Amino acid sequence: MATVSERFLWGRQEGRVRHWSVFVGGFAGVVSALLLGALLGSGSGGSFTFDVLLPASLFYAPPVISAISTFRGGGLLASLAVGVVPAISFGAVSVVRQLVAGGSPSDAPLWAVVVGFGLIGVVGSVVGFLAGRGISRFVER
Repeated sequence: MATVSERFLWGRQEGRVRHWSVFVGGFAGVVSALLLGALLGSGSGGSFTFDVLLPASLFYAPPVISAISTFRGGGLLASLAVGVVPAISFGAVSVVRQLVAGGSPSDAPLWAVVVGFGLIGVVGSVVGFLAGRGISRFVER
């Protein structure tokens, strides 16, 4: 039997590893694929990727995925991991781009952009976690 704080942090006991791999790992894969596609692709879908898909995946998706994860039995730590996924993926893809393409660094330091994305993602994921908790409590009644 899990304590209340353990369930709050980690979520339900059953299927915990699968939950992390689906929500955190799946979201990391999607965000990394979008970032790599935006980096390598420069075709007709480039403007759609830059204008719609990247902002949606970097800023709007973490609260939604966090709320769904919480509703499905995930804990606060899974939600926080969902919140930092876009920042870590952006940093990794940017470092790979600089190493492979030999591009010069941008105006802002990479660490500042990664920390900014991370803060936005964490705040969004906490809001999503609280919304998921509220929805699950409403549904249980």
